[in-house]
Amino acid sequence: MEHEWEALTQSSAAAAALRRWADVEPALAGWSDLVALRTATEDRADPARSDAILAGLVRLAARDGGDDELAARVLLQLVLPGAVRLGRRIGAVTGDPVDAEATVLAELATLIRAYPWRRRPHRIAANLLLDCQQRLSRAARRVRGEVPVGLEPALLVDGQAAAGPDDERVELLDLFLWACREGVLTVEETLLVAANRIDEVPIRQLTGRFGRSAASLFALRANAEQRLRAAIEACPDLARAA
Repeated sequence: MEHEWEALTQSSAAAAALRRWADVEPALAGWSDLVALRTATEDRADPARSDAILAGLVRLAARDGGDDELAARVLLQLVLPGAVRLGRRIGAVTGDPVDAEATVLAELATLIRAYPWRRRPHRIAANLLLDCQQRLSRAARRVRGEVPVGLEPALLVDGQAAAGPDDERVELLDLFLWACREGVLTVEETLLVAANRIDEVPIRQLTGRFGRSAASLFALRANAEQRLRAAIEACPDLARAA
């Protein structure tokens, strides 16, 4: 994808598209090229600007929006780092990281074109990645009858892992989606807790994947779980309806 992206950034079609998009999406105006646009979305100091750029692209890319295939390709590139992390996490479970990454990218390409941008206009990257995880997990459930995707009920109460029906696992993934959309958890926290608590990947094996020390990941997990429990206690009806 990187080779294709490099060629795309240098193409006249991309330059023309960026000028065209700027006329309808203010967040996409003022960028010299796609490289600059990508750099802006990777700037962690301004997450609101990044989200506005992704929101503009997803409106252009969706079939019921601009129906622009080039915008869809650009958006897929901009969420690629998160897609790669998700693919690695799934690959750690399936044993085939290459296939997992390809599957994630294919699913994301479909989700981008069907994204409900009117109903969910913000937190685009989080929504896409978590929707992708949900779709792939449900597909795995149909094939294997098991979905290691969400926190088990007892974990939300007292931190202890417990076995539960598959439907509960799917419901709890929906809870993750709600928590991430509401800003209770970040995408990184969601993937970390799921990888450790559900996929049972030891924290020390996740350090390279997340680029953090084991101590940092333990603290990140503990803080995430504490906030999730507090959010559920504060609005249990909303969490259940997520």
